[in-house]
Order: sequence, then structure tokens, then C-alpha cells
Amino acid sequence: MKFSRITAAATLSSALVLAACSGDETAGDPTEGADQGGTTATADDTATATEAAAADDASETTVEMTTEADAGAISLEDAEEVATEVLTERVRADQGDGEDIQEAQEASLAGTALRAHKAADRLEGVDGEPAEVDLEENPVEPIVLAVSRDDGETPAYLLVQSVPEEGAPRLHLLTSDSGETEDFRITWEAAMLPGTEVPTFDGRSAGSPVLREGKGELTMQPRELLKSVGAYTEWPQPDEVPDYRTHGYAPAVRDAAEEQAAQLDGQAELREKNWLVSDDVTTLLFEDGTGFVMGSLLRDTQFVVDAGTQLTTPDAFRAFQDTEVLTSQATLRTSVFVAMRAPSEDVEFKPEMIAASEQLVDASGE
Repeated sequence: MKFSRITAAATLSSALVLAACSGDETAGDPTEGADQGGTTATADDTATATEAAAADDASETTVEMTTEADAGAISLEDAEEVATEVLTERVRADQGDGEDIQEAQEASLAGTALRAHKAADRLEGVDGEPAEVDLEENPVEPIVLAVSRDDGETPAYLLVQSVPEEGAPRLHLLTSDSGETEDFRITWEAAMLPGTEVPTFDGRSAGSPVLREGKGELTMQPRELLKSVGAYTEWPQPDEVPDYRTHGYAPAVRDAAEEQAAQLDGQAELREKNWLVSDDVTTLLFEDGTGFVMGSLLRDTQFVVDAGTQLTTPDAFRAFQDTEVLTSQATLRTSVFVAMRAPSEDVEFKPEMIAASEQLVDASGE
């Protein structure tokens, strides 16, 4: 039995998400509702976000001249400079080899996002290298969507959007544990799902509130919301699943697991379990008081091998463990980056997934 079919179980959900991001309607969930207003994941994102930012800048100038009530953790000028520097290093981390990549990684990424990027770099021999980018001809032009409000606490945050030449817009959370501009790194990033949009934040000079503990005026604790997303996509599927809008993501993950389990019947048993990385949960509040909840899950896809069956491992597995044949079990670990819009007591709607990306980060077996 070829292990390549098993590898597909961990990567197929990502492939379906990428297909959905490129407009593949078959990856969507036809039962999920229509969109609500905001910055959308369309070909016009750059113009839309830039125009919104320009209007925002004008309003912020007036605010700063008339009130000192609220202020961003850093100035808008500094935020745009930081975003450009960090995302430029992020692009450089996809180019070159050896020490150059390591320096660019450490200058742009941290935490779970850094681990995921290192794993992707490790898999380049299997998955192929990212496209070359000439930064002189195509400089990075990120859009700062939100700056965390100065509340006297750290970390400080920037939410930034980048729009690649091909594919869906990407969202990046930049975090500074010290609050200093030189310490901002990308700690979370994901591609926007098809048909999604980012609602309006408070003006960037005034800053957006950070929900640092509890649930505030939201209807659900942010950590509990992300935990329920993890349970939503486990296998075997739970008897009860939450009523969320995921723009095709959850159905794609569940369908991939169901298909793989059926193909492995009589050879191996498939189990999938998600864990929340608690330290990665960050919530910024939109202008209307609803929440933008970002975080990461670790998904273990385990294959328990039936007696008398052997698994022949593919190149992707051997990038993490140099074992060619397994007779007991195999586990593939994937980092799952998700962002949800959470309703508040005053603004009711189904919790909605706005962005999601996955990266295989480890593999083991015996």
C-alpha cells in the first residue's frame, strides 16, 4: 500500500482551500449564506483597501487635531514603515538558501508562523520552490488594516494585508512583545477565503481595541470559538457541529477525511484531532464591536495500521523522519491558521471564518 494516499489526507484540505481561493466553486459550501459588506477577497482588493486607507487617513487627521482620547500603539507612519520592512523580509525568506533565509526568517517571523515557514522550507525539495520575486521591480506594498490601541499593555499588534499577483489576498498579524517598532514580527498569517471580507476597524491613528482577556461584549470566549472550530473538523466527525459560515473550508476538510477513511478501510484507521495553541489567540475589535479572532491549531492526522499491512513513506514524510516502511502507525502534524469574525451581544450573525491556511510541520511513525 503506497503511503502517498495517506499523505493526501493531511494535504488535501489545504489543496481544496487553495482551489477555493482561486475561485473553484466546487470547494465551497452551497448552504452557506451571502456576504456582508467590507474589504473583500477579490481582484480589486488593492484599490479597495487603498481607497479606504486614504479616506481613513483624512478622518484620522481631523481626530488627532480635536481629541487626544485614543491613540494607536504606534503612529500610522511607523506602522506602514514596519509593515513594509517586515513583509519585505518575509518575501526574502522565500528566496535564496542557507544563512540568508535564516536571517530573513528571524527578521520577519516568530512563534508558530516561524515554525511553519521553516517546515515549508524543509519541504521545498518535495513541493517545489516559491516563485522568484524581484523586489526592486516589484516592491512590497502592504496595506495596514488595523493598529492596536495604546491601552498601556503589551503586546502591540498590526493587522496587515498583502495582495499577491496571483491567488487570494493574505492577512498577516504582526506582534511586538515589547511594543517597540523594531520588535514586530509576523506571528500569524493566512489566506482570505473566497467571498470573504474584512469589516471596518476603528481609525488606525486612534487604534483598535485589543480583547486581552475574557469575552468582553462578544457572545463567546475567543479561545472557545477556535476550539469549537477545531472540533468541527475532527475525524471521526462529532455528532453535533456548530452552525458557522466557513466558506467551504470545513466541508472540504471533513469531506477529505471521509474520503480518505473510506479508501483506507481494511488497511488502516484514520483519526484526526485538533488542539488549540492557546498562546497564539489574538482578538482585535471591529468598529461595530464584533471581534476578529486569530489563532492557530495543531492537527494530528494519525493512521493506525492494521495487522499485516505496511506503509511505504513518501518523500514528504521522509523530510521529517528518514524511515521508508512503517508497520504500526503514522502521524502527520499540521499547523492550521484561522481567523473568525465573532458576533457581539449587539451585532448578531453566525460566526464566520474569514481566512485559513495550513502547513505540514512534522511527521513521525513506527
